[in-house]
Amino acid sequence: MTITQEASRVRRPLSLKIFGIVAGLLSLMILVTLMSSISLRRVGQQLDFLVKFYIQVDQKMGDLRSYGLSELILIERILQNRPTLSWDAAKAEADKRQKEVGECTFETLRPANASIRKAFVNPADSQAVRFELLKRCAADKLARVEQLVDTALASEFVRQDAEKVARLATIRQALKDVQPARARMHATFQQYLEQLATRDPRAIALVRSELEENRSTLGRKISDITNQVHEGTRLSGATAYDLEQRVQWMSWAITLVACLLGLIVATILTKSLVSPLRELLSGTRAIEEGNLDIQIKVSTSDELERLGDSFNHMVRELRQKEEIKTMFGKYVDPRVVQGLLDRSTIGNDGDRRRMTVFFSDLEDFTKISEQMTPGSVVRLLNHYFTVVAEPIRASNGIIDKYIGDSVMAFWGPPFTQETDHAVLACYAVLDQQARIPQFQAALPDILGVRTGVPKINVRMALATGDVTIGSIGSEDAKSYTVIGDTVNLASRLESVNKLFGTNIIISENTRTLAGDAIETRELDNIRVAGKLEPIRIYELLARKGQAAPRMMELRDSFEQALGFYRQQQWDEAQAALNRCLQINAHDGPSLVLQKRIGQFRNTPPAVDWDGSWTMVSK
Repeated sequence: MTITQEASRVRRPLSLKIFGIVAGLLSLMILVTLMSSISLRRVGQQLDFLVKFYIQVDQKMGDLRSYGLSELILIERILQNRPTLSWDAAKAEADKRQKEVGECTFETLRPANASIRKAFVNPADSQAVRFELLKRCAADKLARVEQLVDTALASEFVRQDAEKVARLATIRQALKDVQPARARMHATFQQYLEQLATRDPRAIALVRSELEENRSTLGRKISDITNQVHEGTRLSGATAYDLEQRVQWMSWAITLVACLLGLIVATILTKSLVSPLRELLSGTRAIEEGNLDIQIKVSTSDELERLGDSFNHMVRELRQKEEIKTMFGKYVDPRVVQGLLDRSTIGNDGDRRRMTVFFSDLEDFTKISEQMTPGSVVRLLNHYFTVVAEPIRASNGIIDKYIGDSVMAFWGPPFTQETDHAVLACYAVLDQQARIPQFQAALPDILGVRTGVPKINVRMALATGDVTIGSIGSEDAKSYTVIGDTVNLASRLESVNKLFGTNIIISENTRTLAGDAIETRELDNIRVAGKLEPIRIYELLARKGQAAPRMMELRDSFEQALGFYRQQQWDEAQAALNRCLQINAHDGPSLVLQKRIGQFRNTPPAVDWDGSWTMVSK
């Protein structure tokens, strides 16, 4: 059986388990959705019936009741004021006004009534016209209600509910009785007006009594219809509420069943599915915490077991890779090793970048090593390199190589920011010099001797400029290093310390890029071996604000002397140097400049001398 066939075989159990769980839950979800949709459709039908029928009927019956009350008020006012306008004329005027009111809403009746009042001087005449207009509006509302009832009775939704059919039939019959009752009330009103003209008290009283009875009968009929509508509204609302509750209970019941089934299935599958995943998660967390000795055990028959084997294989590869990094990190900077392994920042191609390069050298190391055993030499160098390496790495510098007793390092992208590498390099070399006295004090214990302990003095130099950086070497052996004029300049400046008797010399570019972060003393304008253009060099004294007052006083006097020296004002330059030597009689740069002044007094420089000094040796 091939690996592909085996992988296909072991995948089936887990895929079927997951598919079964998903299919079951989806079936329950579909069932809940289907039943909910059916019930919600019925709820929607009930609400739609409420909105389109009962609520509209109730609104129109309310309008009809309001019109009836307005008619009674107008009847009373007409009886008191006696209109001069004939009823035929009032009816004709009402017919014309009916076009203005449209569907006889309160919004259209209000301006129509105002227009009628303005049209007639006699209030009773306008009241008669308004009375006739209300009669037409009431008849229109009644006709619309009857139309709504007929439409509802014709709908399939109502025909399926016998209770609704019976109630709507009752309302329909009651509506048919309203219009005759209104007609009798209006006829009685006309009769009452006629009796008022005869002035027969008994006849007037009899007709008025009949008018009141007709009004009461009409009010009862309208109230009966309204009560039927309200009862239907209540029952439809209750039905919709019951359906909604049923949907909720059904949804909760099916959800509960789904939860129970899910818990049962989860319990069954925990050992075969969840436990291996937890084991893998635990192993992943252990790797995140740096524990590469972890090994998980997954003994299932599905692909999780193969995943566990792959995980253990990955851990072994990571452990081997970490061992390689740890081992080579002792020979090459760990960041370079990491970059070479994952290709994140370091590739095979070279790159042109602006960086700061460092060289250091132990003074008279050859003479020192000749007086020591090989074992002592190795111990001394190992401790010395440890002392100087820590400040370099702490400041994000890269140690390029150890050359005998010399150290080469560099700062710059991608390990530091483009604007920070000069400052970091200056701080590192200052920290290195600060550790030398402690290293000197520990030498007796390091070498195991009490006498003949060598005197340690370290010369250092920094140069900033463009370099070529990359993996350089043969196909079988490469070194991630920097090359170029800046590297050569840093090496030359380290040797220039011998001339001036200084410990740290930096180039003008390093001084400029470091800016106000450091305290320096300008030493000279020199041409190093192999270069035609002169460069300014500086002695690195301290971090900003940390130089001793006497050092700063010496710095200022020396720079005054250097200015006079470049202007060939030998006496003024010598006077400034005398002040320097009063501060420090062994100041190397002052002694060098004093010696040159003596030479120039005897042999003046050329006319075109630019104040620079050419180094004749490396």
